[in-house]
Amino acid sequence: MKKQCFILLGIIMSLFLFESCKNINSNILFKIPKNSDFKYDSIPLIPQENFRLAPGDRFSFIFGTNNGENIVLNLSGLGNQVSEGQQQQQQLLRNNGQNQMNYLVRQDGTANLPLLGLIPVAGKTIVELETDIKNQLSDNYVNPFVQIRVTNQRVIIFPGKGDAQVVYIQNANTSLLEAIALAGGIRDEGRANSIKLMRKTKKGREIYKVDLSTIEGLRNAQMIVQSNDYIYVDFKPRWASSFLVEITPWLSVMTTALLTWSLIRPQ
Repeated sequence: MKKQCFILLGIIMSLFLFESCKNINSNILFKIPKNSDFKYDSIPLIPQENFRLAPGDRFSFIFGTNNGENIVLNLSGLGNQVSEGQQQQQQLLRNNGQNQMNYLVRQDGTANLPLLGLIPVAGKTIVELETDIKNQLSDNYVNPFVQIRVTNQRVIIFPGKGDAQVVYIQNANTSLLEAIALAGGIRDEGRANSIKLMRKTKKGREIYKVDLSTIEGLRNAQMIVQSNDYIYVDFKPRWASSFLVEITPWLSVMTTALLTWSLIRPQ
């Protein structure tokens, strides 16, 4: 009877250990299957395609006449010396610029802008949208000046083992190294020699591998990130500590069970 109980306990413990082993480092993302023919894409230091607006994006819209004359007057403090009509335009500028009113690209690809109403914007670059708006405003305004700025450009960074970061891009020329720095740098377990950057292109999601562990990698560290890039820093699995963390609760349960059984077993 005693021998059978030990065998049963051994089987149960083995099952617990097997289940725990499956959970060790199960939070590793974007693993490449062994013996696969997967190849990384060539690293583009400068994005090969201009950013195009898509549903869910937000942008600010600044408008001025006479090639932006009222914008200059407003910023220089000479706004009180202009006509009432120009003052109204300056008020519109303040509403759009200083208060940073953001306009949403709707799911149907349109945005509702002042003076224009609903216009299609999805799929256009910033320059293309500015040109389209200037052409539409030129029917009623003299030499319109238009400035568009996307306000929710962001990259998602997994800086090694730890919390992911959503980093908003304020500078259109933000480098990979700068984006990682904005996320707090690489974690202790992170592998600087194995950083994956995943980017959505017309051909699909391209994947680049960057090695920042050497001086030679500094050139690739200057590659410009684009909105909606995923940056994933691989990390070194710590099998021993992870294994102990997983089995400690089960060992505690098994120890308690053995102690209880030893106390209540028949003498």
